[in-house]
Amino acid sequence: MQDLRVFNFSLTPRIDGDRFVSDEVTFYLTFWVFMVTINAMAAWSTLSNVLNIIVFVKQGLKERVNFNLFCLSCSDLMEAATIAAMSVGFVGDVELLFGLMDGTYYLLYISWYRALFVDISSALTVFITIERCRCVVRPLTFNTCFIARRGKGIVFVILVFVLVNYLPLLTTFEFIPSESQYSPNLTIIIVTYSELNLAVARYNDLVFGIALAALCQFIIFVCALLMFRGLQKTSKVRSTNVLKSNDVHSQAKGAMTNKERRVVKMILVLAGLYTTSCLPQMAYCWARVIIPDFADGKIGNLQVVLALFIYLPAIWYGALSIFLYYNFSSSYRLTFQEIFQICIG
Repeated sequence: MQDLRVFNFSLTPRIDGDRFVSDEVTFYLTFWVFMVTINAMAAWSTLSNVLNIIVFVKQGLKERVNFNLFCLSCSDLMEAATIAAMSVGFVGDVELLFGLMDGTYYLLYISWYRALFVDISSALTVFITIERCRCVVRPLTFNTCFIARRGKGIVFVILVFVLVNYLPLLTTFEFIPSESQYSPNLTIIIVTYSELNLAVARYNDLVFGIALAALCQFIIFVCALLMFRGLQKTSKVRSTNVLKSNDVHSQAKGAMTNKERRVVKMILVLAGLYTTSCLPQMAYCWARVIIPDFADGKIGNLQVVLALFIYLPAIWYGALSIFLYYNFSSSYRLTFQEIFQICIG
C-alpha cells in the first residue's frame, strides 16, 4: 500500500521548488475560481434543481419528458452538492466524525463522487436527446417505442451501469486511523490505495473520461443535426398546410405540435450545453492517461489549475437548466408560477 498524495488543492501556499504554475498563482486561482465563483454557482445550481424537482413532481412523473428531466435534475443536484462539499477540503484539514482527514485526501475521494454524478447526468442527457430525436425522425412510431414504462427501465439500467463501474473505485480506497503525534486525543485518517485502485482509476479515465465521453458527444451531435433538420422540415410542412388547407387534422398529420417543437428546441440547447461542458473534462482525462506523472513535479500545480476550469463549465450545465425549462416549456412555466404565488401568498 502507498500513501495517497495525488492532488494538493490546499489553500495554504507551499514552497516546494520550481513549478510550471507558481504556488502563489495556484493559491489565488483556487480561491477566486473555486471558493468564490464555482461555489456561488453551485449554490444557485442547488436551488435551481430543487425547484426543478418540485415542479416536475407537481406536474406528475407519468410523462416521459417529466420523468427523465426529473432524474436529470436529481443528478445535477447531487453534483452541485458534492462540489459544495469539496470546499472545506480546499481550506485545509477536514474534521469528520471518525477523525481528522487531510484536505488533499478528502478532495480526491469526494471528487470521484462528483465524477459519478457527472457521468450519470451525461448518460441521461444522451438518452433524452435520443428519445427526442426519435420523436422528430419517426413521429408515428415514437409512442410505441418509448412508452413510459420502457423509458423508466432504460433510466434504471443507466443508473445501475454507472454505479457498478464506479463501486470498485470507490471501495478500494482504504481509510486507516492513526493517533496524531502532536495530540494523543486526535485521530488522523490516512488514505491509502492499492494497485487495484490505480488500475480501476485508469479504467475509469479510459472508459468514462475518453471512450464513452467521445461516444456521447458523437451521438448528441448526430441527434442534434437530425433534430435541427426535422425542425426545418416540419416548419416547411406546416407552412405548406396553412397555405393549402385550414384543416387542423391535415396540419397535425404532417408536423409536430407547437409543444413538441418547443421541447425539441429545449433539448437542442441542453445538448449544446452538455457538449460545451464536457470538452474540458475530456482533455483533462487525456492528459492523465498520456502523462502518468501529471500530478507530480513541475506540472503538479498545472493539474490543479486545469481541474478548477473543469468544474466551472460543468456547474454551468446544471445551473442554467431552470432558465431553459422556464423559457421553452409552458407547462413548466405555469406550474412554477403557481408554486411561486403559493410561496409568496
